[in-house]
Amino acid sequence: MSIAEYIRPDCIVLNMKADTKRKVFEELSLSLVNAGLLDKTGAETLVNKLEDREKLSTTGVGEFVAIPHASLEGFNETVIVIGVLPQGVDFASVDSQPVKVVFMIIGSQAVPRLHIQILARIVRFCRNKELMQKLQSITTPQEVLDAIRMVDN
Repeated sequence: MSIAEYIRPDCIVLNMKADTKRKVFEELSLSLVNAGLLDKTGAETLVNKLEDREKLSTTGVGEFVAIPHASLEGFNETVIVIGVLPQGVDFASVDSQPVKVVFMIIGSQAVPRLHIQILARIVRFCRNKELMQKLQSITTPQEVLDAIRMVDN
């Protein structure tokens, strides 16, 4: 499995302006609306699910990365939305560092374990410090995909 197959260039948001977790979720969810994958009501539901998940424990896994994730009823695919936050946002990460790269996984409740498998794979390659630094300075969605494909083999 390659996680690149779940990433769409129109769901990669560079130079995000969000300054809170909720705003991160809203901005990334809007990319799903703009890509035609969710309507506005679905995006609001997603933001609320992501916030509820975050209350259980932080998705800030350390090394400037967060991996929020949720499954949506009626959502028939699995999509990874990537966001880059140059200024960083406090996610109460395990290492207390601000989050600069977000991998938001949205899955289908029809395939409940797939997004967990993807999450585990992302965690493994997020330990690649060179990739994480590169993602923070990339200027196009295609460059993001190319960088991920280089380490996702």
